[in-house]
Amino acid sequence: MRFKLGLIFFCALIPLCASAQDLHFGLGPQAGVLSYNQDQISSTKLAWGGHARLRAFKFFAAELSAQRREDNFNFRNGNIDLETVPLQLSGIIYPLGNFPVSPYFVGGTGWYFFNVTIRGNLGLPFVTGEGTISVTETAPHIGVGVEAFVGKHWSVGADARKVFLTFNSDIIRNIKFDAYFVHVGATFYF
Repeated sequence: MRFKLGLIFFCALIPLCASAQDLHFGLGPQAGVLSYNQDQISSTKLAWGGHARLRAFKFFAAELSAQRREDNFNFRNGNIDLETVPLQLSGIIYPLGNFPVSPYFVGGTGWYFFNVTIRGNLGLPFVTGEGTISVTETAPHIGVGVEAFVGKHWSVGADARKVFLTFNSDIIRNIKFDAYFVHVGATFYF
């Protein structure tokens, strides 16, 4: 359901953007910190990736971003490798328009791909040996940020997003994460 809502939102932006005369498309690198409320997972490890941003008119933009992060931690007599790949589709509103430094509000949906590789004895029922579990969850996000133009084509920016992430699969039942995503990146507008 969330995937369908995100797709409808993105498709609704296409005609709006196509009719815009002030249309700017940009690409760039992005680093982020995804912070969980779990003590075992480091909140200081960076996720690396990139983003594409389409600015329409002077108040709106759409963004697609993807990043990758790896965590490794010991649990009892075993080891857990966690690979997290967030893919976020966002709408952005610039309430002040196109200024050299523009604050913005961001909101949208994301798909979070988790690959968990387990090695050793974790002391859990039905979990022994080595294996990989893949889980994909969707979650909405909201946040605030700022984008500053450095020249005609380059901008740098940062934002903080609250991610409403809940695991609800066959393996993991109804676990809510108090997750935050802080992004820092640069964009080159063509």
